[in-house]
Amino acid sequence: MTSLAEQRAILTELHRLGVADLNLLWQHAQGAGDIFEFMVDAFGELVAQYGVTAAELSTLWYQEAAPHLAYAAVPAAVPELVQYAQSARWALSASDSTAVLGRLSGTLQRNVWGMARETTLLNADTEPGARWARHASANACEFCRMAATRGAVYTSKASATRVVGRGKDTGIRVRGAQKVGDKYHDHCHCMAVPVRPGRAYQPPDYVEKWEQDYIAAVRATPGAGGHGAVDVKAVLSTMRRTAQ
Repeated sequence: MTSLAEQRAILTELHRLGVADLNLLWQHAQGAGDIFEFMVDAFGELVAQYGVTAAELSTLWYQEAAPHLAYAAVPAAVPELVQYAQSARWALSASDSTAVLGRLSGTLQRNVWGMARETTLLNADTEPGARWARHASANACEFCRMAATRGAVYTSKASATRVVGRGKDTGIRVRGAQKVGDKYHDHCHCMAVPVRPGRAYQPPDYVEKWEQDYIAAVRATPGAGGHGAVDVKAVLSTMRRTAQ
């Protein structure tokens, strides 16, 4: 079975290869009649190509999580290319070539990793009794740490859009409509880990410290704790401030 560390390494390498191709595209664009339109069209094709590979890999990893079960995982569908075109136009509005390529690289990474995550979410949403957990690396940002403290509570795309707290354990009611579990940023290396029926998820030891930090931030944020919905932005601000 491919470990999470190995999956991260594979997706990182996939992104590296994609960036190499991106740089070649940029070089070819310099000789094009319209650099802007060339990159807008070519970037979408590039992202889609690597996204398909990421989705296929994630399908294999999902299957590996419980090979004895009859459920057959399927890859997520690639989004419409117009979505990538919009991202390319935003990237090309940067002030210089370095900034343009930096934006395109970040967008490429988010979408490649996103296709792997989306494949996990799709299958966890389809397979009866399946769940998924957000696994963040030890050096993750405060936002990803907060999302990763929820454990294997996500049972579908719908439930992933709610912040689910552990009121029984902490005395803090943390429920709201904020979309947290399924939000990712550029260069985010969080993994969506499938928890197949009959299986359990054990988060890394460092997540326990993150849980304590989160609870402390909720309690330290005026109006965030108690009986109402948590103000996620305010809690994150507190977490970032106390981490400095």
